[in-house]
Amino acid sequence: MFVGCCIERNAACGAKVVRKHVPTESVGVLAQRGDGYAVIEYSELSREKAEMTDSTGRLAFWAANIANHFYTTDFLDSVEAMERKMAFHIARKKIANVDIETGELIKPTEPNGMKLELFVFDVFPFTRDLVVLEVDRAEEFSPLKNAPGAKADTPETSRRDLLAQQRRWLIAAGASIPEGVEVEVLPEVSYAGEGLASVAGKEFTATTVLASPADL
Repeated sequence: MFVGCCIERNAACGAKVVRKHVPTESVGVLAQRGDGYAVIEYSELSREKAEMTDSTGRLAFWAANIANHFYTTDFLDSVEAMERKMAFHIARKKIANVDIETGELIKPTEPNGMKLELFVFDVFPFTRDLVVLEVDRAEEFSPLKNAPGAKADTPETSRRDLLAQQRRWLIAAGASIPEGVEVEVLPEVSYAGEGLASVAGKEFTATTVLASPADL
């Protein structure tokens, strides 16, 4: 759908977005800046703007960039001419270093340096042919950013969301799955919920992995 939408509208670039959960969510937002569009990193958006709402009470800067993009090869071939005009993002980092007097390795607990970054979406301000498609977060976005045990965006939350999606596929196809039973559907069986008609009327009573069509 996304690729077709971009091609139909003759887009040079495209981006999928989801609605931000909360103002403090650690995700960049796609927004209008000057005469063009850009992804504003969460570290660059002031708290005031992050919490700003529109007339409906929804977040004004809501379009979270999920880094799922479309580019034509013609546009990518032109990027080299834009690079010198791109503005760096500044990321403040805790950078390990060595004390030159003692040779001791120092691991700082607070940021002590800056990293200059450019991202693939920094080309957006250089086109007027950008298509933006809002997608369902539950179906297309479960970020993995942090180590196990962190508060959010961990392997555990990604696994939970993936299994929940596959559970919806199976139930929509007519299967019965009691609470607490996990059924994983491998890509060899279904990529996006298709090809599951044979589970209609089937009850899964134990946690299992559907690894091939023969398991249906």
